[in-house]
Amino acid sequence: MAETDPRSRRVVVPGVRWLRFPRRLEAEYRDYQCLEAVDSFRVKAFYILFLYMLLVTGIYALAPEAVLGLWLGTYIWVGVIVLAAGVLAQFRALDRYFPLYAGFGSFLAVTLSMAIPGFLDVPESVQLANVSVIYALVIVYAMVGLRFPVATLACWAGGMVGWFIAEHFGRGIDWLMAHRTYTGVSLLGMFLCYTEEVRGRLLFFNQSQLLRQQQRTQRLAERLHRLSREDSLTSLANRRYFDEALDREWRRCQRDKRPLAIMLVDVDRFKAYNDHYGHLQGDECLRALAEELGRYSRRGGDLVARFGGEEFILLYPGVDETEAVRLASRLCRSVRALGIPHAENGASGEVTISVGVAVRTPADGGTSLQLLDEADRALYQAKQSGRDNWRLYEPPPTVRLVSDNGNRKDD
Repeated sequence: MAETDPRSRRVVVPGVRWLRFPRRLEAEYRDYQCLEAVDSFRVKAFYILFLYMLLVTGIYALAPEAVLGLWLGTYIWVGVIVLAAGVLAQFRALDRYFPLYAGFGSFLAVTLSMAIPGFLDVPESVQLANVSVIYALVIVYAMVGLRFPVATLACWAGGMVGWFIAEHFGRGIDWLMAHRTYTGVSLLGMFLCYTEEVRGRLLFFNQSQLLRQQQRTQRLAERLHRLSREDSLTSLANRRYFDEALDREWRRCQRDKRPLAIMLVDVDRFKAYNDHYGHLQGDECLRALAEELGRYSRRGGDLVARFGGEEFILLYPGVDETEAVRLASRLCRSVRALGIPHAENGASGEVTISVGVAVRTPADGGTSLQLLDEADRALYQAKQSGRDNWRLYEPPPTVRLVSDNGNRKDD
């Protein structure tokens, strides 16, 4: 992406070349790099300590006997520093402080390593002591996992303090030897550390861009999925989603042998409302009604959807006839309580609704389409009876025919 998108190129090049991303991305990188470094150091600390022990034993075997006690007594503290940093790294609560304690430990290790040669007078001992300087610098730059500025500061500040201690409290520094060891290895270590951080920053940026792209794609997919199931005007479920929910709840109630209730709601004389107030006001009216009806869908499985035009539909799994008619009555009262003016709605002068209620137990037979048809028939009855009312669907009575010989037959 960095090679194809000019905007990305402007971010990557300054952020990598100067080891500084824009503020928000830089904060993310530092958190990421800190966690990666401390996770790696939890294991590396013990390898570093093992290498340190090998170095100590090797130098101890070669060092002159006259300086063994002084050298070992001083340099042993480098091992203590490494061990302390390794122990601190095991506590995850201290992860965010890793650059502080690891940077300070690196500073102390370089300080001691740089100061020790200044207290030795045997040339062979000085040369061996300078090996420890190389060891300390390589470890700090290549294995601790500090960012380039922190590692550079720790190594150069430690070197300067070590030099000060050797000059003022010891015999001074052999600068020819120091340049061959400390200066040369420091410059090489800086180059390696800088290169590693550039690589790490590029990797982090590419990963973050990929993650952001995945999140953007996921959000778009979720939005598309929601739009495919949501009515754009009222934000209720649309007809497609209602059909899926009806089929799902029908099968569930059939399995659990529970009733299933449907309420089909129609806004009374809504065409006249649109003609009188305009379609924009009509849309506002539907939104207000949708918000009110949405309050009646609070249980799992309950659903309020826009059925089409000015019609809404409510689905209630596990609701019997008694509770269904109670809810239908409350719906009518709630809409009247909104007090939305409707000059073309007869004597009421306000927006009202008619509700058709149908209840079936799927286990007793029939289909979901039959239940929907029954709710539609009940709605027709509610409108025929004067609107602003509800009706519960009741099957027509059985018609009995009387034959010529006087016997009755069911039709």
